[in-house]
Amino acid sequence: MPVLVLFILAALTYAAASLAYGVERGGDSKRARKLARILLAVAAILHFAAIGAQSAGGAHPFGSVSRVISFGAMITIALFFAVARGRSLTALGTLLAPLGLIGLVLGFALDVDSSSRIPASVGLTRLHIGLATAGLAIFSLAAGVAAIYLAMERRLRLRKFKPAIGGPGISLTGLDRLHHRVMMVATPIFTLAIVTGVLWITQAGGLVGLRDRWFEIAIGGVAWLASVAVLALRAALGIRGRRAALLTLVAFACTVLILVYYGVRA
Repeated sequence: MPVLVLFILAALTYAAASLAYGVERGGDSKRARKLARILLAVAAILHFAAIGAQSAGGAHPFGSVSRVISFGAMITIALFFAVARGRSLTALGTLLAPLGLIGLVLGFALDVDSSSRIPASVGLTRLHIGLATAGLAIFSLAAGVAAIYLAMERRLRLRKFKPAIGGPGISLTGLDRLHHRVMMVATPIFTLAIVTGVLWITQAGGLVGLRDRWFEIAIGGVAWLASVAVLALRAALGIRGRRAALLTLVAFACTVLILVYYGVRA
């Protein structure tokens, strides 16, 4: 099947999933919730097939910033289904369905200029980009959980107890526990991505190369410190909940800023 056809089908299915999640949140219907998850799963499969067809045509998923974003968005959706088994995470699906659509559009509609290509050498370069893509996907998932936690916590503080956010059966304790587990996976991967990135830069241009890339290194350092703080402060001082969620959003914002910088620089 041609790449364009798969792209259109995936985009339409992501849009339908976003609409179905919106209907589910308004009517609290189990049938609509099930339909939304099925549509999101089908959209992710079509997204994966489109990336595969694109790769078969010579466009590697790690070949450009836009394709990395697309691949990362697809992985994030897959991770959602992995962690959502046995949990009511409707609000997270509501956030991720549009994210998948945005990643798909960025990966295909904007991938038209060869000047945005990432060097496609083997070895350390591919390892760094692969780790960075995985880190971005897991951070996106963690940021979604953190955002839902903050929204639910705010509702409780304002005494708005209607369970519109998160769906039935969800709790702040459960979200905090899930957030911690996701961050325990995201932080080591992100650490390896930074280490391999520094090695990649020094291998290509020495210490001068590090000075030329001071902005992304600095922002990446802030993201890494924030993600490490989420785990370290919880272990040492028992800090969790709202403050941990805010630190996660800071780390995620920094990773998005790096991607934007790469896109503009390209």
